[in-house]
Amino acid sequence: MFKWGFFALALMGGAAQAEATDFLGNWDNPIPNAGGLTHVVISPNGGDRVGVRAYGDCHPNECNWGLTEGKVYTAGPKSNDVEAVVATFHYGFAHHRITFRKAPGAGLAYELMTEFADGSDKRDFVVTGVLKASSWAGPLSQNWERPAELRTGWGGGAREGIPPGPAENCLPFDTARTRAVEAGGNWKIMDGSQTLAEAGNDEQSARLAEAAIHHYRFDRRCTVGGPWKTYWKRGNSFSSDKMGGTECVSFNPTTAHLVRVGGGWKVVDGVTWIAAFGDNRPKAEATLALIRANDLSAECFVRPGDPVMVYWLAR
Repeated sequence: MFKWGFFALALMGGAAQAEATDFLGNWDNPIPNAGGLTHVVISPNGGDRVGVRAYGDCHPNECNWGLTEGKVYTAGPKSNDVEAVVATFHYGFAHHRITFRKAPGAGLAYELMTEFADGSDKRDFVVTGVLKASSWAGPLSQNWERPAELRTGWGGGAREGIPPGPAENCLPFDTARTRAVEAGGNWKIMDGSQTLAEAGNDEQSARLAEAAIHHYRFDRRCTVGGPWKTYWKRGNSFSSDKMGGTECVSFNPTTAHLVRVGGGWKVVDGVTWIAAFGDNRPKAEATLALIRANDLSAECFVRPGDPVMVYWLAR
């Protein structure tokens, strides 16, 4: 059973006021071979909750301890001042409990308590340190190699800067003449004689898609990474305002990353699944590049599940 150490008690009184959002982002351990924790991603998880993904210093590969919900602790029963975020990971032969607190100089102090569960004679231990904020936005897989000669980031990916946007393949249309049209009981989004989307017998969704086109002044449908999963946009830009009636999945583009789950590739942010691509990794990578290059923060749908329209919003 975990016990609170001196680290947790010592920081109770002197920490500056903080909110849960102050803990969000990507955090790197600046000390090589730090004895456990190497990288942390803390992301929104609805309301006052956060999701925590941690990576450990394993050999020869860096270990993904997985994703868990972080417990937020405030300074008192009626306080909004967040003192700590605590996350517990059960990783095979050991259990890890990490307590995060804001540190001076915009760092993130941590206490990592490790309890062995393999029946060995290893002693449970505790490690403390301070993580530094990183603009690098996550790995492309659950486990990856970090060769010593690579100095730019895990897997060779740059930790800083915005990656170039992927090549988009777009089909332009005339916004002014685009309408929802019914023919033989089936509703379609039409630009003259050109069919842009189909809604079957769902007039409401067809009308909503038409409204979105004129609200955002969409003038093209685009894809990245291949002819699948189209999205709508205007020119070279993405809007940031949400139109009523559509449903959107919000996420943090800084912490969005690619994982392989159940044999398929997904773009996720914490516990939020943004998009799934099956075994089409190039498509998933192109979509993630689109999100990062354009600072996209929401994916919106007309009729989720079987969408008539999909579009992105920028932060």
